[in-house]
Amino acid sequence: MAKQFWASCLFPLFLAALSQSTLNPQKTKVDCDKGVAGTIYEYGAKTLNGGEYVQFQQYAGKHILFVNVASFCGLTATYPELNTLQEELRQFNVVVLGFPCNQFGKQEPAKNSEILHGLKYVRPGGGYVPNFQLFEKGDVNGENEQKFFSFLKNSCPPTSELLGSTEYLFWNPMKVHDIRWNFEKFLVGTDGVPVMRWFHMTPVSTVQSDIMEYLNQTRTQ
Repeated sequence: MAKQFWASCLFPLFLAALSQSTLNPQKTKVDCDKGVAGTIYEYGAKTLNGGEYVQFQQYAGKHILFVNVASFCGLTATYPELNTLQEELRQFNVVVLGFPCNQFGKQEPAKNSEILHGLKYVRPGGGYVPNFQLFEKGDVNGENEQKFFSFLKNSCPPTSELLGSTEYLFWNPMKVHDIRWNFEKFLVGTDGVPVMRWFHMTPVSTVQSDIMEYLNQTRTQ
């Protein structure tokens, strides 16, 4: 019954997210500004259980993929694909970091202590366990947005001209560079400077290909 309830609630929200990808002009990927001031190493976040504050400086020399995630989104199936990406790109010093957020369709309603349990048994279920670090739930847009997301967004142009329907967006004020939906992705280079940003509907396989192309280019420069 619970699964049927969530399905009935989430289906219209999935259609809202899908309409963003089919009706609004968007780019699969955008390059970030090269002259950005500062680095991601100035910031950090608490792990999902709140037991550790991680300074992003500890990832210096690695490529970091930042992803805002949600457990009850039509794109939650992306979670296992992120596991695959992390496993296959680990040898290239790529680290995936996930940040739960409830600002898009209220699709991450769980408490921090409930999120891993929900991922394992409900969505995506089947015993799923992320092989990448998840952090505490927080805002990625609006007046209470986490400062490192402010840095990432201001370093990269938005991937879509429109935010979407405000009926499903829960923050103020709304800004041009805001994240559009769950599962947007930002790649940060080994120097802590943002490199690329992906539209939320971009397949993880495409994201992985883009990262590999970038890594190959940097090795030949």
